[in-house]
Amino acid sequence: MNAVHEGRNVRITDEQMKHYEEQGYIIFENLFGPEEIDEVRGPIDEMDAESERALQAKGKDGISQAGQINFTAGLNFRDPKVQRFIADRRLVDITTRILGPDIRLYWDQSVYKRPEAPRDFPWHQDNSYVPTEPIHYVTCWLALEDATLENGCIWVQPGTHRKGFVPHIKTDIGLVCYYGDIEGTPVELKKGSMVAFHSLLFHRSTPNRSKTDTRKGYVMQYSVEGSFNPNTGAIFRNGPLIAKNGQSCYGGFLSKDQI
Repeated sequence: MNAVHEGRNVRITDEQMKHYEEQGYIIFENLFGPEEIDEVRGPIDEMDAESERALQAKGKDGISQAGQINFTAGLNFRDPKVQRFIADRRLVDITTRILGPDIRLYWDQSVYKRPEAPRDFPWHQDNSYVPTEPIHYVTCWLALEDATLENGCIWVQPGTHRKGFVPHIKTDIGLVCYYGDIEGTPVELKKGSMVAFHSLLFHRSTPNRSKTDTRKGYVMQYSVEGSFNPNTGAIFRNGPLIAKNGQSCYGGFLSKDQI
């Protein structure tokens, strides 16, 4: 289901919230304009290129693999433009409507899948990588270039967040929660469009079969203020507080040491 937005304001209706609660996701078409995307993609491209060069020396680092798929995390701490972007009014509107009045960036990373990358990123729930309490947070997957069936857009299994957390199996290409025959629903996104989905929703991405296009995504995840790792008790501080009492509260660039 697509949500309505006007300029820098986003209004999620009760019907759309019902869709999120039942199906686990909402699509926001053309949420950001081409110039806005180009401005934030510039530093993200540079950070991806830097980490890809380091990855080339290793060949593989966790689930990142040189020349195929690269995850570069913590971008908001490395560039003021990026940190300002993750606190945009539109993202405040979306996350406070879904989660509540006090919102912090939980995690951010670019995910660049190279041309002709042969590998899937398998079905998983985002909570599988780090345990989180409260368990529900929101993943916002933003297309920095068109994400298509050919270049490896993400797919979702609507409603699977209602299963709760399910066991995952560790593999060489990532944690896997589902091996069945359900194909899922593709989420093709134009540049500047975004899908927001429940952190427990089953999702994956397919190989990039294009010969020239790098599929470029920027993933911004948001949780309620005070979210913590239940195994360690540590409160998450991977980004700034962006909303307090339902209102934008971002006050300017903060380094990781200042959070």
